[in-house]
Amino acid sequence: MITRRQFFGGTALAAFAAAGAASAGSKRMPEAGDIPFATWTDQEPLYLFYPGDRIEIVIPSAPELNRQTQIGPDGRVTLGLVGQVMAAYKSVPDLQAIIQDAYADVLLDPRVFVYPGDTAKMRVMVGGEVKIPGWCDMMADMDALQATMAAGGFTNGAKRGEVMIIRRGRNGEAMLRVVDLKSPLSGRATHMVALRRFDIVYVPRTGIAEAG
Repeated sequence: MITRRQFFGGTALAAFAAAGAASAGSKRMPEAGDIPFATWTDQEPLYLFYPGDRIEIVIPSAPELNRQTQIGPDGRVTLGLVGQVMAAYKSVPDLQAIIQDAYADVLLDPRVFVYPGDTAKMRVMVGGEVKIPGWCDMMADMDALQATMAAGGFTNGAKRGEVMIIRRGRNGEAMLRVVDLKSPLSGRATHMVALRRFDIVYVPRTGIAEAG
């Protein structure tokens, strides 16, 4: 099983660790334990809120607490009387339950209704061996090959047959899937994975490029 530490571990992390060890003398930082990726699933989850989304919060028993607000970069929204709650990566039912729990001690009837408003841009992050790494706007349905083409295409050192897709799962855990983008560019059939909002597409280096 590939773990997050192994995935992000590469030569850059090794160089960073070596530099830290040299500067710290004989002291060594404790190593973090391996955190395995969750099992990949293609099941379409309920819509999840993301930073930048606008939402409307309605509390029938206390209309003075109703508000339209935007989820901040830290994923939180600020509510009257109870302060901040985490809203990002929550579905409508999940967020309603969280806000109801927050108001349970201050309202006799803490029923809450959450309505989605304007959403932040639909986009994915493309990194690694592509010519223009960064955010890529999703104009419509998009797969990993289309995302890499939108990021300027592969570099000469790209390992096109083992491109990684990282996705946040239903409960916030990270999922990893490796896809073959070399076959369709060679005219051979392959299974293309449709991307979802805020997926990460990472194109690793080939062994030859890494050695160079």
